[in-house]
This record gives sequence, structure tokens and C-alpha cells, in this order.
Amino acid sequence: MSSPFARSALKANTLMRAGGAPMKKSGGTSLNGDARNDLIKKVLFDAPARPPVRLSPEEMTRHETIERAWKLVRQQQKQEQTEGLARKFEMMRKANAELEATSAQLFKHSQTKERHAVFPRQLRTLTDTPPKQIWNYRQPAAATPATKA
Repeated sequence: MSSPFARSALKANTLMRAGGAPMKKSGGTSLNGDARNDLIKKVLFDAPARPPVRLSPEEMTRHETIERAWKLVRQQQKQEQTEGLARKFEMMRKANAELEATSAQLFKHSQTKERHAVFPRQLRTLTDTPPKQIWNYRQPAAATPATKA
């Protein structure tokens, strides 16, 4: 028997009935008196130990080179992201300084946070779902400039 199910069934010391329900030889019961739960847990969660991967020195060198290159790429991406965020922050700071110099009232209003946000209007989430009413067929058509005379 080479299937994982058969191996785990043998390991669990169970016998399979014709109906597919396992029966323990030892007479012990599982959760809620059903021995099938133990078998299912063993099949799903008891993975056989994998043998360690053995690489030749040439393959190990190739692997380490690829790993170093990948780390370098990730480091460059992170550095670009950090620099981009710094540029955005600097532009935001300059815009705030210009707004403050232009109009103190607008600057003060832009810096205050609204405490009571109304959900549909200000906190609406983006969705891909269509509206409940696709088209309003009862709405009268607006007169176009061509039909006006």
C-alpha cells in the first residue's frame, strides 16, 4: 500500500469497514466517540518527514548567488519606495508652507480633522458591485438642443 491514506490508516492501527468507517483495534474512542476523526486528522495534518535537500557545491553556489541577487533587488525596491515617500512628503510640506503663506484661514481649515465623518459621503469604500437600481426608466428624458425649436 503506497497511498498516504493507506499508510496513515495502518499507522493509526485501524481497520476499514465496507462502509468506509474505520474501526480501532484497541477499542479507544476519539472525539464524540467516532474514531474517524483521528484518522482524518492524521491524514490531513501528519505530513511525512521530507528528506533534506542536498545540493552539490556548484548548485549551492548558484543558489547563494541567486539569493544574494534577490536580496539586492528587494533592497533597491525598498530604497526606491523610501525615496519616493520622502519626495512626496517634501512636496506636501512645501504645499502646506505655500498655503500658509497664501491664506492662513485655508491653511488652518486644511489642518483640522473632521471628528464626525458621515459614512456614505466621506468614508465610502470602493466596490465592484453594481448599484441596486441599474437604470431609472421612469425618469423623463431631457430635451436635447436639437429637439428644441
